[in-house]
Amino acid sequence: MQQSEGSRGDERAQLQEKVWTFAQRGVVLLVAMLAGLLIGYRLWGQASALREQVTQLEERVSLREKERDTLKSQIAIIDRDKKEVEKRLLDLQARCAAPTETAP
Repeated sequence: MQQSEGSRGDERAQLQEKVWTFAQRGVVLLVAMLAGLLIGYRLWGQASALREQVTQLEERVSLREKERDTLKSQIAIIDRDKKEVEKRLLDLQARCAAPTETAP
């Protein structure tokens, strides 16, 4: 009878050892996962601030593109007016250089 009690004690000890081993592994795994989450949040948790910064930069880029397009259209208008004025100048120079008829 003592032998069966002794073997039961050994079985209980082995079972307790296995449970303790799995509990340790579970705790280590849980700690590692929580550490990974914490590190991930600390490194990449500022994504909302970065998104806001990207939005602001995109707005600035679109504003600069609109300004550039406006300036290009102004340059085109000024070039057109310049060509028109140069043409009028050439016409005036031609008129001034043409001999005028004198009355006798």
